[in-house]
Amino acid sequence: MRALLVLIAVLALGLALPAQQPPAPPLYSPEWYQQFHGPYSAPVEPFRIVGNIHYVGAANIAAYLIATSGGHILIDTGTVEMHRGLVDSVATLGFRTGDIKIVLSSHAHFDHIAGHAVMKRLTGAQVFAMAGDADALESGRDTSALGAVGWEPVKVDRVLRDGETVSLGGTTLRAVHAPGHTKGATTWFTEVQDGGRRYVVAYLGGTTPNAGVPLLNNPRHPGLIEETRRTLQRLQREAVPDIYLPGHPQAMFAGKVARLHAGERPHPLLNADAWRAQLASAETDFEQRVARERAAH
Repeated sequence: MRALLVLIAVLALGLALPAQQPPAPPLYSPEWYQQFHGPYSAPVEPFRIVGNIHYVGAANIAAYLIATSGGHILIDTGTVEMHRGLVDSVATLGFRTGDIKIVLSSHAHFDHIAGHAVMKRLTGAQVFAMAGDADALESGRDTSALGAVGWEPVKVDRVLRDGETVSLGGTTLRAVHAPGHTKGATTWFTEVQDGGRRYVVAYLGGTTPNAGVPLLNNPRHPGLIEETRRTLQRLQREAVPDIYLPGHPQAMFAGKVARLHAGERPHPLLNADAWRAQLASAETDFEQRVARERAAH
């Protein structure tokens, strides 16, 4: 009887524990690419996040629509598989895709900007990109340390520099050059009003190179380690945003979308500690990667 009770307790404990996550597929493998083109790109219902910022992305690849009286700003277009869902999401929210005037980027990787060219053709929008990534967008080649697959080339109408702003219809976004994930990775800061209070919102455009990318003497990105360290230090000096939005938001949005729809206050994404924790975690992981590579040489 005692043995049976112990067995029941062990089984109950096992059921209470979270399922172990499967290992990530090897970099560049068909399985690695498939997660982006398949489940990450699956359509989801769009929703308003805060103020005039709306989510029009997919299950785990972000696209953010900033609606203004002068037209709309779209940050990232995702994979080619996301295009139909993105267009439908804009319409579901009551906006016209044709009113998108500016398309911005978080960084030049296929899972975030592969839809830029078709969106530009569809809307006539101007494409703005940070200097370090502008050539990549126009060439259709991944020039980052990752060196993944490319995309349809798209003309860049305005090349941005660190600290420059983009304004439309009373909304202003500030571009912070944050190289490391790509050469022109950009974190966007803006302020919105919602429910009588002001929110500082940041879209973190990537911090460190993808897991599995060699860091020491990377021929695709000389000075990668030093540049990434400067990026992490720079972002840690920025004023901490009230809400930060990631490029792969599934984990952050889990359990919060219904609360966003309900207008719950305090805002479900209001968490200054999340920004600090993300940067601290990225820095710790990066330095551990550097140490492991140096120990192996």
